Amino acid sequence: MLRPIFKVYARLRYGYRTKTYRLEKGPYLLLFNHTTNLDPLMMALSFKGPVYFVANDDLFNIPVISPIIKYLASPIPKAKAVRDISTVKACIRVAREGGKIGISPEGNRNYSGVLNHIDKSIVKLIKFLKIPVVLYNIKGGFGVNPRFSRKLRKGKMYGEIGRILTPEEIREYSEEEIYEILVKALTVDDFALNQKYRGKALAENLESAFYVCPVCEDFRKMDSEGNHFFCRDCGLEVEYTEELKFKTEDERFKFERVPEYYRYQEDFIRNADVMNITFSDSGIVLKEIVRRFRKEILKGNMSFNHEGLRFWNDKKGVIIKYEDILSFAIVYQNTLIINLEKQTYQVSAGPSFNALKYVHLFNQIRNHLEGVENGFLGI
Repeated sequence: MLRPIFKVYARLRYGYRTKTYRLEKGPYLLLFNHTTNLDPLMMALSFKGPVYFVANDDLFNIPVISPIIKYLASPIPKAKAVRDISTVKACIRVAREGGKIGISPEGNRNYSGVLNHIDKSIVKLIKFLKIPVVLYNIKGGFGVNPRFSRKLRKGKMYGEIGRILTPEEIREYSEEEIYEILVKALTVDDFALNQKYRGKALAENLESAFYVCPVCEDFRKMDSEGNHFFCRDCGLEVEYTEELKFKTEDERFKFERVPEYYRYQEDFIRNADVMNITFSDSGIVLKEIVRRFRKEILKGNMSFNHEGLRFWNDKKGVIIKYEDILSFAIVYQNTLIINLEKQTYQVSAGPSFNALKYVHLFNQIRNHLEGVENGFLGI
């Protein structure tokens, strides 16, 4: 009952188009690129029967949406950015029962419109399961629903199978060859579609994705209004257009597309003196996650550097040492998740809050301490 209703909703709201594929009977591993919150549901529309989608725990806590997701995508829960053996066991069980397993190998929505880092552990799962792998492409998602914005644009999205890896191919290919196939097959270039994505305030909240000014290299003064993105320190001003391009008469700005700016930002943090950088924000809400419930700890301010996290207001404070943090992750648009050994915290703020800078800094400090060059930045 919900499937046809959601198909109409996806078409009208997101401009999403797809068809139903008739796969031969048996288990399948369905892998897809990840640009919007509804990717798993959109992918599920292409296949008959339930898809057991590996989803982070927060997917189960969204009012109204969560029951629909559970019905259409039969989620297998997983803690964000933490390896979870119970998730692997659930995938094995579904495969043995002849079901379809859905996974986004990126593990997170991308901010740049291009494929995120893919953990090579997905290849080990593919080799272990020994079942057909469907590589599914969702195109136009970054144009219609970019992660930095809470507003949808009017445009077209498409979902289609790009390739199917057979069990024979999986046995034949090496892990490195399979990994290269995944990256190539799941790479989608929305910018090459040459479509327009119409909407109001196209640049609004770009600062939730970009924290470094490429001109003055300040990481505290990026802001946006309407279709324009600017630096309050050096005066840089750039227009973000319906063609997903940057437009400016300022010759100091060298980027035409979001991925180019995003790569610059990654290079910036990798080459920065991260042991002497402190990021901070005000107007945040800190909560502890306890068995899917959120317990508010404080509202106020936060800062983070190589020593750890500090949260405070006029009445209380919380300090978390860097060495006690297992990982950072981002859910929804810009909600920061902090994973400790026995505790999990959530940090939220307004739509312009940049959670990405904390993830980048945390992982680059770790890369620095471990002597890793050009290491993974966490997303």
